[in-house]
Amino acid sequence: MGLSMDNEEVEVKSTDTKKKPTKKTKEMLEENSNKIEELKTEQKDLAAALSDLDKEEEALGEKSALKMKVSHKKFGEGQVITQDGKYIEVKFKDVVKKFVLPGCIADKFLEVSDEAIYEYYVKRNEIHKKRMNTELRIKSATFAIQRHEDAIEKLNAKLK
Repeated sequence: MGLSMDNEEVEVKSTDTKKKPTKKTKEMLEENSNKIEELKTEQKDLAAALSDLDKEEEALGEKSALKMKVSHKKFGEGQVITQDGKYIEVKFKDVVKKFVLPGCIADKFLEVSDEAIYEYYVKRNEIHKKRMNTELRIKSATFAIQRHEDAIEKLNAKLK
């Protein structure tokens, strides 16, 4: 047959074909892992901030805008006729318009004569803006973690 089966000529290949990671690959894996841990810590801190905002909002209390008298630069004097969550409808002389609380009062699209009511909506609006920003940062951290996990997966795939 032409094939020799001498032990000296037969080379046995190892079934373990994993490549050893280079120094650069190790550094990149470690950097991605560290970043994931930092982002997870940031997420925990942001979740705590959301909890604090909940407490702040709870302490502020809930005030209904129903039947509240308001003034608008274009439509004049009006009264809130419905409130559905953060949405209110205001009946002016000739028209009914929909607005979103707390911003419509805090940003003075609708003006109120009671300074305490105005301050309430300003505080509500500040909490709302902080909440939106915090939730956005949590989502951003989640996506960043996914990107770092994907990078680790690709680096590990190269080692196979």
